[in-house]
Amino acid sequence: MAVTIKDLARETGLANATISAYLNGIPVREYNRIKIEEAIKKLGYIRNDYARGLKTHRSGTIGVLIPELSNVFSTTIITEIEECLRNKGYGIIVCDCRTDLHREEESVRFLLSKMVDGLIIMPVSTDKKAFAVAVQKNIPVVVIDRKTNSEDVSHIVINNREISREATERILAKGCRKIALVTGDTEVYTAKERKAGYEDAMRKAGVYDESFVKNGGLSVDGGYSATKEILAEIPDVQAIFVTNYEMTIGSIIAINEEGRKIGKDIEFTGFDKVEITSAFVPAMHTVNQPLEEIGRVAADVMTEMIEGACPRDIVLKAEIL
Repeated sequence: MAVTIKDLARETGLANATISAYLNGIPVREYNRIKIEEAIKKLGYIRNDYARGLKTHRSGTIGVLIPELSNVFSTTIITEIEECLRNKGYGIIVCDCRTDLHREEESVRFLLSKMVDGLIIMPVSTDKKAFAVAVQKNIPVVVIDRKTNSEDVSHIVINNREISREATERILAKGCRKIALVTGDTEVYTAKERKAGYEDAMRKAGVYDESFVKNGGLSVDGGYSATKEILAEIPDVQAIFVTNYEMTIGSIIAINEEGRKIGKDIEFTGFDKVEITSAFVPAMHTVNQPLEEIGRVAADVMTEMIEGACPRDIVLKAEIL
C-alpha cells in the first residue's frame, strides 16, 4: 500500500501541515527537515504528482514533440531541455510524430491528456493547427527551429538566412562559381530560409542557377541521392553546400563513392558540428548551430511562460567553423 503524508506524520511526530510544506518546497526547521527526509527514506515515500496536479493544476511535466527522434539535431536539443528542466523541478514526455501532420495532432492531444504544463514543439509545418488546442487551453507553447503563423507562442530559431548567405559568400571568395545546394523541402521554414540565404549570395555574384539546387529531403538517403544527381548532372561542380546534418552525412558518402576528394577536388560546407564531423580528413567547413543553447533557452522561456511571461521570439547566432 502506498505511503502517505499521514504515514510520514506518524513516523516523525510532526503535523501533516509541516510535512506538506516540506514536500511543496516551503522551508521548514532544519531538525524537521532531517526527520522528514529520514522518514521518506525509511518508508519509501513517493510523491503522487498526479493527485497533486489535480489540486494545483500543475503536473510538473513538459511535453516535447519533434518530427524525428532519430535526428541528431533533435536528440541533442532534447538532452539539453531535459537537463535544464530537471534542474527547475520538471520532467519531460517526448513524442515523435514521424513528420506526419495527423500523428502530430494526435501527439499533441496525447500530451495534453497527460496534463503537461507546457509544450515544446518542432512542428512539421508553419501552420498553428497542430498546437492550436494547446493555445486555446492557455497552455504555454514554445516552438523551436521553426517560425509559425501564430503570435500566441514563443519561437526560438537561428539566423538561418544570414548564416547561409555568409557560408555561400565564403565559398564564392575561394573563386568557386559552380556551387550546388542540397536543401530540404522549402515548405519547412529552416530549409526555405537557408535556400534564400544561398540564393542571396549567388544572385549578388551573378551566378545563381536553379538547376544547381537539389532537394535532399532532410535525410541521409536524401542527401546521398541529391549529391549523386549533382555529380552526374554537373560534373564540373566546384562546391557543394548542404543545409542539415543528416543530408551532410549522405552527401559525403556520395562524394567518397564517386572518388572525389573534399578540399581538393571539391569544396564542401555542411551543417552542424557534431563528433563524427571531426573524423573527416581534411577537415570541412560546417555551419555550427548552438544546439545546447537552443535547448537551454527553450527550457528557460517555457518556465517563464508558465509563470505568466508573454510569448516572445528569439534569434540565436550560428557560426561557421
